[in-house]
Amino acid sequence: MKNLILALAITTLSTTLSSTLAAEQITLPIGEQTRQSELPLPQRGMHKNAVLQEFGDPEEMTAAVGEPPISQWIYADYVVYFEDSWVIQAVVKHPPQDDER
Repeated sequence: MKNLILALAITTLSTTLSSTLAAEQITLPIGEQTRQSELPLPQRGMHKNAVLQEFGDPEEMTAAVGEPPISQWIYADYVVYFEDSWVIQAVVKHPPQDDER
């Protein structure tokens, strides 16, 4: 009898939880998933001085963290990641969605 009551309680709880939990599914057209930016970006291996000369001052600079030391320069439309004084990656910021504005 105790097992039957326990089984009913678990089934009821499971049904209640599954009906209240939901996830938002985001879909992107295939072309949007790998779209390349048309923005000119710093290239891997560029020195910080060359980035400053070609792209100007960033809006924000973060201090280097970790080992090897990784820092960021944040521009309006992209972020440049450095290991020591060398570019390792430049990443375009996602444009805000309609509901994020």
